[in-house]
Amino acid sequence: MSVAEFIYTVLLKPPPLRRAANGVIRALLPPRVQLGTASVWLNPQDPVVSGALAFRVYERGEITFFRSRFQPGMTFIDVGANVGLYSALALSTPGFRGRVLALEPHRESRVYLEKTIRSNAAAATSATIVGLAASDRAETLTLYQNPDNKGDNRLYPDGLLHGQETVGADTLDNICREHGVASVGFIKIDVQGAEAKVVRGARGVLGASSDCILMTEFWPYGLARCGADALEYLDLLRALGFRLYELTGNRGTLTAISAPRELVERTQGRRYANLVGLKGKADAVNSSIQA
Repeated sequence: MSVAEFIYTVLLKPPPLRRAANGVIRALLPPRVQLGTASVWLNPQDPVVSGALAFRVYERGEITFFRSRFQPGMTFIDVGANVGLYSALALSTPGFRGRVLALEPHRESRVYLEKTIRSNAAAATSATIVGLAASDRAETLTLYQNPDNKGDNRLYPDGLLHGQETVGADTLDNICREHGVASVGFIKIDVQGAEAKVVRGARGVLGASSDCILMTEFWPYGLARCGADALEYLDLLRALGFRLYELTGNRGTLTAISAPRELVERTQGRRYANLVGLKGKADAVNSSIQA
């Protein structure tokens, strides 16, 4: 658990303290932040994701890893783009000449995602926003919304979620086919437990991607609520050719996952892990990978 998570989930757990803290954070949020050359617009009603971005404590290890491995010619798929942090990092990569598909079904978040995309130089010809959820079939879903954390919208009900929105969904294979994407160099998936649904619907494009980097959240509780088994999900990723690593620390260190069951056992309840899958040339061993 990060310092920010400890403060928010433990010290500020009492509702009156959390409401007061959220009000202060909302009042302090700037319209956007600059992360190197990447410009990211913030949601003024989101004290969690946008607040963490404003205070420079959001996913520091993941950002470090992304910057170290993303190449300017890659096609990047951002599943669960929110306000577009990783899309912005990709588009602002020096010499960027690839493609970005940013998927975000939440109407409110797309307002800021669109601003983020427009604010980064390569966006005009290289980026496409898709207002759908990625799933294992074309369908209509209910997106249950967290009023205080716009990165915690889910495809299943929960006590923290008080709003809802009907959204369209399709497979990533269908979406990529529609937009002329035959293979992907880097894919980020952060969808609060629906990751297995995303990957099941992306077996075609991921199977065709001989050199690919996957960065995703691994949360067994959320996977189960979406009808998936955590161990079977890891097996699915391996069957697609990915070697799996756990991403830890602010420096984005990778550690090979040699005991999947142990990983599942220590990520129960609210606990989760950040996973990286590497295949092809992307799996070249470097100093950031530990045995």
